[in-house]
Amino acid sequence: MKMPTGQETISHAAPNGTVELAIRSAPFPGHPEIYSKKDIEKERELAEIDFYNGKTKEGFDIVLIPKTYSTSPGINIHAVKLPAGTSHLGYAASHTGKAHSSDDKVVAKYKQSIPTHFTYSPSILGYYHLSRFLDTGHIEPAIVRTMDLAAHKPLAELGEEKAIGSNNRKQWTELRALDEIHSNCTLYTEDGKQLYGALQANPTGEQSYPHLSDLGGAAAFAASAEFGRVTSPTPLKLNCKDDSGKLNQAAVQQIVQVKDLSDMVLMDFIMSQADRFSGNMHSQKVYIWIENGALKHKIKKGDPTKAAEQSEDTPPEAVLINRMIMKDNDAGLISGNSAKSYHLLDKISHMDPKTYNRLLDLQKELQKPEVAQWYETELLFTPTDFKTMKGNVDEAVSILTARKDKSLFLDANVSAAPGAEGTQEQEAETTPESNDVSNTPLAVIAGSVGRWEKGARNLQADVETVQRFLRAAAQRLQAPQLDPKGVDGKIARPPATSNTVAAIEAFQSRSNISIDGLIERTSQTWQALLQAAGGT
Repeated sequence: MKMPTGQETISHAAPNGTVELAIRSAPFPGHPEIYSKKDIEKERELAEIDFYNGKTKEGFDIVLIPKTYSTSPGINIHAVKLPAGTSHLGYAASHTGKAHSSDDKVVAKYKQSIPTHFTYSPSILGYYHLSRFLDTGHIEPAIVRTMDLAAHKPLAELGEEKAIGSNNRKQWTELRALDEIHSNCTLYTEDGKQLYGALQANPTGEQSYPHLSDLGGAAAFAASAEFGRVTSPTPLKLNCKDDSGKLNQAAVQQIVQVKDLSDMVLMDFIMSQADRFSGNMHSQKVYIWIENGALKHKIKKGDPTKAAEQSEDTPPEAVLINRMIMKDNDAGLISGNSAKSYHLLDKISHMDPKTYNRLLDLQKELQKPEVAQWYETELLFTPTDFKTMKGNVDEAVSILTARKDKSLFLDANVSAAPGAEGTQEQEAETTPESNDVSNTPLAVIAGSVGRWEKGARNLQADVETVQRFLRAAAQRLQAPQLDPKGVDGKIARPPATSNTVAAIEAFQSRSNISIDGLIERTSQTWQALLQAAGGT
């Protein structure tokens, strides 16, 4: 396999001197704004991991431990306090089980492809970037990573020795045999000296999704009460606030679950996921509340002591809900499509309008030759992989557009349901407080901003985002006419009195773009503003 060029490559030395590569894939062509600052930070943290002599920024030792309790023979990347005199492999030999102490944290997972089984590295990478384009699903960042064969062999031997169950042992045995031959192009680098795979951050606070993770197969999921709410033939009418104006936990949980499940089905349909409904459904506890008209959230800490401290700093009106996380995404593109086989997408009656619109945008993007090339060079897709995914997107669009305004309601909007003014859910810890647009939670807008008479939606969260980027561009370009003179999330009526509209038109004039006083989320003006402001 020829390695991708990527946007950044970090080299690491294996014990025998082999140079391993950690490669951050280039962003989706033309859309650097879909990645948050936290995404970039996590990608860089992954790329910095030294498999053999590494330490975390907190001073913990990096130890590789083979997964012996699941189907696929991956490797967990642990951060531990390595006891004095204990070797990395010695520690791994005594800690291959699923349980581990509070001083032993799984920070990432490394999975290579197994051609004959449900493990495929491009699927992991594809899910991550798809989730960012659709702005949906909670999927951790992933990068391409190579690993020296000589260093991998003792771990594969340990995996085979400690495997729990015949299936896991069989796969470790097969992987060991492949390592001896090291000629399979879907698993090894061109010189045959390293295997390659996907290194993905491990989510915090993960747990099995209540009830759904215990179901056996897609048919059981399709018959579940949870999916029944997603397929309900009537519009969602949830009272997400009680009489006193506080959020209703049960109603908020239901709207979040409906969105999560419809998002999951869509992504699995696109990526031809074959192994979602065999226990691969997970969640995390999240606090949600409304602050200054915007929906805020933060993940509940997994450590009991830290969770107790966190609850004291959480607004009393916050509600605690289960939010889906999609962490087992390695069985896509190569072996079946459960969502398609069981017609799950055809049955969905509720979807986030933003997800629907982004799907339509994705269909257009996949027509571009540079996008097809990006999938094949950066995400390691084969031409067949890309053709499969592109065909699934076309089919998904056909299914959903035929039912829109009939049996498909675009009403699963987590922000709008409880009455938040914008449509962008914001993570509390990353709320921007300065002109540094790299701190913006998501450099993306849900609707148009600018002149009301041009049909602008002017949602508060979108207007604030545009105002921050205009202000940043004004400072970077030393062009005061681009400054909206404040970040208040408002567009004045009439527009002639709006400093923000004046700044938009000044920017369009400076950039030789047709002046209409309007910024739309896929427009030339928005892309130019992102570049001018330095926001990625």
